[in-house]
Amino acid sequence: MTILSPAVLRLMLGALFVSTFFENLEKNLYTVSGYSGLIDDYAARNNAPSFWSDHFMKFISDHASFFAPVQAVFELSLGVLLVLGLASGVVALVAATHLTALWVSELGIFWVWELLSLIVVAVVVGLAFLPPLLDRSRPVADRLLGPPVLGTMSSAARLGLAVGLGAALAGVILAAKTGGQAHYTQVAWESGVAYGVLVLLFGLLDRRRVT
Repeated sequence: MTILSPAVLRLMLGALFVSTFFENLEKNLYTVSGYSGLIDDYAARNNAPSFWSDHFMKFISDHASFFAPVQAVFELSLGVLLVLGLASGVVALVAATHLTALWVSELGIFWVWELLSLIVVAVVVGLAFLPPLLDRSRPVADRLLGPPVLGTMSSAARLGLAVGLGAALAGVILAAKTGGQAHYTQVAWESGVAYGVLVLLFGLLDRRRVT
């Protein structure tokens, strides 16, 4: 079970993207006005290079009707794939790239380590799961599923893990009021239930993984 530690980090990243999706959804940040308004606000306040704020971010904002729904689907897909553990090596590196873009966009606005540490985690997860994904001696399905994580864990224990992690994510959001005073309870339960179901599916898929 040497892959256990990267798998824990992978599940954490998955929780991040799942909860971020529901937070942005409840705060209307995937709508055209909400999306462009957030980007414009960051561009006006950040310390990012001028080409990034004045050109790249402006382009994204000007085409918010396209990029807002694309980012919604993209971020939810990252969360789902990371939790399920499908093509984890590539997905985690894509997540690292996405987080890097967000980090540059937020330079000077938030604590510099807030996203930088998550970028490092995503890179570590990607590099840990990349070798089995690129192993051409294995069938494609096995490569996409990756190595097993839960070993001989019983079905009851897998169910308990799913319920526990879902409840933990909901509890963290409730404690931190992530999503703001008006939305955090909704974000907590949506995120917790979705995450718990995904962890349960991960447990079921893990039975099909081979060493």
